[in-house]
Amino acid sequence: MVESMKMNPGEQERKAVLCGWALGALDAGFVLTNTEHLGVPAAILLIPLCAMVFYGLGGWLLAKVANGLGKQLNWPLLYWIGAAGVLLLCWERKLPMAHDYHRLAIGIAGSLWLWSLLRREQAPRVVAWLGKLSALAPVIGWGLFWLMQSSAVTHPFTGKSDPADAVNVVLVSWDTVRADTLPLWGGGGLETPALQSLADEGVLFEDFQAVASITGPAHTTMLTGLYPPSHGLRSNGHLAPELEEVRLPELLMENGWHTGAFVSALPVDPKFGFDRGFEIYDYRTDSTALTQLLQLLRFSSSFARMFLPEGLRGTFSVSGDTVVGRASDWYQQQAGAKFMWVHLFDAHGPYLPPEKWKQRALARASEGPHAVDSEDEEELVMQRAEIEQIDQQLADLIENLRKSDPKLENTMLVLVSDHGECFGEGGINLEHESSLFAATQHIPAVIRFPGGNGGGVRRSHGPFSQIDIAPSICGALGIEIPKEWQGVDVMQVEDPTSVRAGIYMEAFMERLGDERLQGWVEGDWKYIRSLAGEERLFKRNDETKDLADSQGEILDYMREQLNKFLATIEVRNGHGLDLSEAELRTMSQLGYLDQDDEE
Repeated sequence: MVESMKMNPGEQERKAVLCGWALGALDAGFVLTNTEHLGVPAAILLIPLCAMVFYGLGGWLLAKVANGLGKQLNWPLLYWIGAAGVLLLCWERKLPMAHDYHRLAIGIAGSLWLWSLLRREQAPRVVAWLGKLSALAPVIGWGLFWLMQSSAVTHPFTGKSDPADAVNVVLVSWDTVRADTLPLWGGGGLETPALQSLADEGVLFEDFQAVASITGPAHTTMLTGLYPPSHGLRSNGHLAPELEEVRLPELLMENGWHTGAFVSALPVDPKFGFDRGFEIYDYRTDSTALTQLLQLLRFSSSFARMFLPEGLRGTFSVSGDTVVGRASDWYQQQAGAKFMWVHLFDAHGPYLPPEKWKQRALARASEGPHAVDSEDEEELVMQRAEIEQIDQQLADLIENLRKSDPKLENTMLVLVSDHGECFGEGGINLEHESSLFAATQHIPAVIRFPGGNGGGVRRSHGPFSQIDIAPSICGALGIEIPKEWQGVDVMQVEDPTSVRAGIYMEAFMERLGDERLQGWVEGDWKYIRSLAGEERLFKRNDETKDLADSQGEILDYMREQLNKFLATIEVRNGHGLDLSEAELRTMSQLGYLDQDDEE
């Protein structure tokens, strides 16, 4: 206390910065404790530096104000108050501090070491050294920004000349949209006029199933006509193995179609092999450098999250408006037959719709269906707002397509979701990777064929699946469907059960370990089992009652059908990639790695 009273302004500012750094090291240690990023060198450096810069700057500003007022600060007391605040925030966020003690020790040891310097004469020298080191944080942040600003991936066109009278194909995938939210499938509390218009001129599939509950595997199935065990990409963040079977964009390019993809989220980044067969694959970020630095700061500091908005969680997705604009520009400039994939991610969590859509959804919040868990009701309403937003993006895209084909007489449009979301189903809240319930697997699908049908919505009962997307596109274009593909042309098969017994699905995100799931849907029944051996059996119209114990014969039959299916297909497994710290953070915040306290 006496020493504190004798500090001159410069000494007070130096010790304030050092005290801030000590708190930053403590907070960063807790952040690292609750992530799986410690093995990534960038994380070990970047997270502590960002937190230390933030806290150090705060301490310096506090000292500046105190000096201006002629006050002396009691830094030991302020430090321990700050440390208590960090601990309380971490406790509130339920950080798993009871394990991985070596990680917890990083924050505590670093904090105590820095704090000890406050009492020593060499503190000014250490402050200067750490000041230079901490300057790396914004430098690295800017470097990450410029790295992510890389150009779209391009490949040369290798196909033959454009086919005569070829039909253009546009595949639109809505991320994380379940069927029963939408009015066309019985939902309420929102309007989807663009989807309604598309269905009025096309075919709506009432029973359309996702093959996986996560983004990467589901989209790979759409582009290959193969189930995840056969195409090999079974977990987000993995690289799909090279296939002997031709992929849809490769097949279309061989036959003269120009191919382009415009996507908006990390799970379908080209590094995972999604760019194969596309002349242009565009996943450029639309975040500014300042936004990305603030995202990194929010991730690194518990206190920063108190005042930085939720919208800076930093999923590094690309807004649908940007994606639609880029896709439309390419489409208009490209001569000849075109196949274009447009991926819209704005309905994925966190659910933070723009104010316009938020207010629309709140005005109809009382309409059903409601969340199974009432604590998820607000998020369900907010997702409705985001679905209205992506419906407007669909309308903008279609309007741009009409600029070159006013009546869409030469354009085939396919809209499908990759998976849904759980709002309490099966005790699963605001995630999808561990579910094979209808909440994630029953998805919307509409196909509008060239010229439309003009007779209102045609409903197909199915059941169909994402494996049928690629064959159906080939069938409409008159291209022979590869015999290795496992799907069917939905317009040529009136009763899909006549050509396959049932539909396979899986929840195989790697981090689930033995809790990874495999499922089989046949008739009125759904069978689910984990790799650990737990089995569940549901009637498809009531997934609240597990009938495995009371329906032994059906359980045995469904198990046998699943085993028979798996025995008849070739099983491949992709391999994981070394992702950057920013990419790992993104995967974690999307729920695809061990969850951090952001979730």
